Amino acid sequence: MVDKQQFFLPCFVVCAIFSAVITAQVQVDTDPKEIVVTENQRNVSLLCRVGRPIQFCTFTLPEKNNQVVLNPDQPGRDGMTYFGAGYQAGACGVTIDRITTAHNGQFKCSLFDTDRSNEGFINVVVAVAPEQPQIQLEQPTSASAFEVNSEMVVHCISRYGSPAASLYWFLDDEPIYNGISQPEYHEENNQGYSVYVTLRRHILASDSGKRLICRAKHVAYRDEMAETSLQIIVNYAPQALPETTVHGLTLGRTVDVTVQIHANPAPRVMWVVDGMTIEQGQEHDRYAARVPERLDNGAFNVTLTIAGLTLEDLSKRYQLQASNQVGVQDYVILLSSLDAEVDESGGVGVGGIIGIVLAALIVLVAIALIIMARATGRWCFRVPPATGDLNPDSEAHITPHSHEDLHDEKLQQQNPAAHYESEDPRTQVGGDAGGDGGQQKNGKHENGKQQQQSAGGKKQENGKANDSKTNTPV
Repeated sequence: MVDKQQFFLPCFVVCAIFSAVITAQVQVDTDPKEIVVTENQRNVSLLCRVGRPIQFCTFTLPEKNNQVVLNPDQPGRDGMTYFGAGYQAGACGVTIDRITTAHNGQFKCSLFDTDRSNEGFINVVVAVAPEQPQIQLEQPTSASAFEVNSEMVVHCISRYGSPAASLYWFLDDEPIYNGISQPEYHEENNQGYSVYVTLRRHILASDSGKRLICRAKHVAYRDEMAETSLQIIVNYAPQALPETTVHGLTLGRTVDVTVQIHANPAPRVMWVVDGMTIEQGQEHDRYAARVPERLDNGAFNVTLTIAGLTLEDLSKRYQLQASNQVGVQDYVILLSSLDAEVDESGGVGVGGIIGIVLAALIVLVAIALIIMARATGRWCFRVPPATGDLNPDSEAHITPHSHEDLHDEKLQQQNPAAHYESEDPRTQVGGDAGGDGGQQKNGKHENGKQQQQSAGGKKQENGKANDSKTNTPV
């Protein structure tokens, strides 16, 4: 018993290995395993092959089990021709001249050798373009308008496609990723597949005027893409803005102060300038308020025209009020003659300009006062009388002194009696320094009333007096 088991066990293993080798040798490779084609597509090739030569081969079509024998040495039949490297290479393939809906399904290839038939399978999907995608609102409104911050629920549907289309949502050209459900597929009575994708989105004021787009991607579409769209209309109050500065205005010219705001429906505006109210379409003094100019996507240009812009206009605070059926919004606008780049990089503003102008005026006034003071000798430029002057009541101005005057003053301080003796011309001594000093002093007493004359005139008169006194006999 044991001997029989020892005998059959190795035989069983050898047979199993041999069977596995035989099975591996007859395995059919297919290229491709699955293919998607379109109706009327030309020259589509399918290939089956094994690792040894074959005797002949056939292809069986999905519809009605229609079988076609393929031979490399014979012409094709019913639009199907042999494709491959030949029977010796173990190849059996087919080229389909033109794809029809009858080719949609599973193709079976049968390769016959001397022992048995080897079979392989290729899935062929004949793509059928679905209908154009459609957008459906879950709760449509009569005016086709949404309220800001409300929720929009909308479906995109693609019907009767084979295979089903792939759907994508866009807002204008920006893809939407949030609030999108998983696709739902339904088979439509052998007419293809329908797919549904739902979008839930909270409406923003910035959505107004934009297009909500559903794009369907399918191989059977021309350019492989088709789309449908819905324009979103949102009712909302004028949107708030931070304090706004209008730059680059030119003094002395007529300028337009323009602010862009967003609102729907169109707003009605009113300007307030230093307590003065100007309705849109009205003029007051040098100011004119224009009717808002409509732009795209709910934007409006609101303009105040100022004739002959002044420096005072730059220091004023301008208020704008915009309102519609939904709400009211107030804005604050400032004006600047500087460019935006200069102002934002730390340049001076309106207050700085006024300060610079005032400082310049103060400097000019100070310079003018200094020049006038120097010319008239008044204020801080007036010099008090010299201490050696014998006539304190005189209004003598700054007068340059010669070296002789300075020397005479020093002698007077050292010997005051010599001054009185020198008044008598008979007691004068012909010394250079003393005589000159006494004569100059006498000349000053005699010409006291002529103190406002120039220093040169004084020296000339004193010199003449000295000459007359020195010629008197002793």
